[in-house]
Amino acid sequence: MARQSPLSCPGHTRPVVHLHYSGITDNGFYFITASKDGKPMLRQGDTGDWIGTFEGHKGAVWGACLNSGASRAATGAADFTAKVWDALSGQEIHSFTHKHIVKPVDFSPSNQLLLTGCNDKLLRVFDLSKPDVEPQMLEGHNSSLRCAVWISDTIVASCAEDCEVRYMLQPI
Repeated sequence: MARQSPLSCPGHTRPVVHLHYSGITDNGFYFITASKDGKPMLRQGDTGDWIGTFEGHKGAVWGACLNSGASRAATGAADFTAKVWDALSGQEIHSFTHKHIVKPVDFSPSNQLLLTGCNDKLLRVFDLSKPDVEPQMLEGHNSSLRCAVWISDTIVASCAEDCEVRYMLQPI
């Protein structure tokens, strides 16, 4: 059995609450961390080396993800926003305001849609080609969302503090 060596990735000043790995790209793979310090960090996937920090949230960041090509990042935070970032430059592309704390965020497999979960018990689907259009709302949970992911470009899975896992069809 091969010996494993753990990676240590210092940098956050508060607990890390979420971790997301990208797919394999031409330049390797990456991961992004969400932390209560409000500063999500992008790192090289195989070494843990720091690449950059996304600055702009005013509060804990509860969720973070990278799109399939690792060119975009999304974050959800206690400041009632989900943000989309250019993962190469670190610049904020768009901020989506919510009515409560945003926790899970996920890009659709086509990278055209952003799924967010909120403490208001709602899932929101934003069309990234029309960021100023109101999102589609997906209802069904009776408490705060903990996790939400795309299964395909039309199906999402989510879980919440109501002890349920739900699969929902996103209206087209």
